[in-house]
Formats: sequence, C-alpha cells, structure tokens
Amino acid sequence: MMKIITWINFAAFILAVAGLGGAFLFRSKIFDAVLDGVKKELPALVGEAMPEMPKMPKMTGGAALKGIPLNK
Repeated sequence: MMKIITWINFAAFILAVAGLGGAFLFRSKIFDAVLDGVKKELPALVGEAMPEMPKMPKMTGGAALKGIPLNK
C-alpha cells in the first residue's frame, strides 16, 4: 500500500514540475493572451465609469453678480 502511495506522490510531483516548467516556458504567450483580454475589456469598463457629459446651453448671456448691476 505504501508503495502505491509513493508512486502516486511521485507522479503528482512530476506533473507539477512539468506544469510549472510549461508555464515558465510559455509565460510570454500566457501574458500576451491575458493582456489582449484586458485590452478588449478596458474600453467598455472606462465607458461605463465615465459620467454623462452635461448638455451645453443653446444661448449664453453676460455674466452678472447678484446685487451688482452691469449697465451703469
């Protein structure tokens, strides 16, 4: 029984080392794939976060302070 558990443990170790080695060798491709996904989602996220632009008035007038007449 102990021998079977030892072989299973050894096989799991070999698979873990192979998986980490593959991730290390293909880290640039993995990084590029993740970065491309972020680049695709970023415009939508920024668009949702931006507030709506205020409407511009059709016509503007002179500036006046309360209590100070403009035409004297």
